[in-house]
Amino acid sequence: MKRIEILLLCCMISVAGFAQTGLHIANLFGERFRYRKDATEVVISGDQLKPYKLQVFRSLTIKPSAAEVNEFEASVKADVVGALDREAGLRQGRLYYGFYRLRSAGTTNRFIFYRNNTLRAGASPTLTLIYMEGTATLAELKQRFAK
Repeated sequence: MKRIEILLLCCMISVAGFAQTGLHIANLFGERFRYRKDATEVVISGDQLKPYKLQVFRSLTIKPSAAEVNEFEASVKADVVGALDREAGLRQGRLYYGFYRLRSAGTTNRFIFYRNNTLRAGASPTLTLIYMEGTATLAELKQRFAK
């Protein structure tokens, strides 16, 4: 029984790992920030996400260097070209936040959420990148996360 549980866990992690394949943001998740004390990565897939109408949730929050801010922003901007839905805000000419629904095959929606708090005076100098897949709409996710 324990072997089956371990196998299922490995399968869920594998699915989450391949979720953003083909996107520029894919190289920002995974091993790269795993051992940084100022980084937090969350990977969730499976039954925990059903109430949210999601199959995959990946989140990365770091205290970035200036070069990392540029890299994250460039990756997000490259991936959201041709996005089906978008809401974004700028500060000081830079991308401050963005909610995007990407093109996808089939009925599964793909989303990128981005927030660069380094642009906000008095805020914790963090950058957050979230990738999600599921049947939820952008409006449903924004409402859910606003709570």
